Amino acid sequence: MNSLFSLIRRLAPLLPLLTLLVGTPRDARGEAPSESQVKGAYLYNFTKFVTWPDSAFAHERDPFQLCLLGQDPFGAAITALTQKTVGSHPIAIRHLTDPRESGGCHLLFVAGSEEEKIPRILEAIRGKPVLTVGDTPEFASRGGMIHFTRVNDTVRFAIHQETALNAGLRIHATLLQVGHVLK
Repeated sequence: MNSLFSLIRRLAPLLPLLTLLVGTPRDARGEAPSESQVKGAYLYNFTKFVTWPDSAFAHERDPFQLCLLGQDPFGAAITALTQKTVGSHPIAIRHLTDPRESGGCHLLFVAGSEEEKIPRILEAIRGKPVLTVGDTPEFASRGGMIHFTRVNDTVRFAIHQETALNAGLRIHATLLQVGHVLK
């Protein structure tokens, strides 16, 4: 019995992510969430398993800047995050058209529409404590930190931990266990 409780305690932090991986609940109409809703939920859950340096926030209650660069694939799914917080920081959503606008971003989602600009985008924020998440194949291998992928009609993600560490971000082991870690 003690081993069962021990297992439950170890898995508890994984539950938000495991729910997304194993299967997501259906809504009141019996419909599964859309891919954009799942990715939006991942973005929020990533914030629970990444530690930003204290210098990333000037004040304890400064907003957590979740920035979207390129065509917004989320719509209302991302707007709902403004009702949530990251620690003591309320989430603010910013839509960017140029990577030079990324000052103050804590998480930068790079839409697939920006694939050709990825090297320039990542260069603009290199060394800053910004979690970069992309929607293009191999985004993390190209210098980003996390990219979404599809496996058997399920949204998954890959992580490049070294890139995150170089930017001063710490990705918790819990997230690394659930994602595919790139070398």
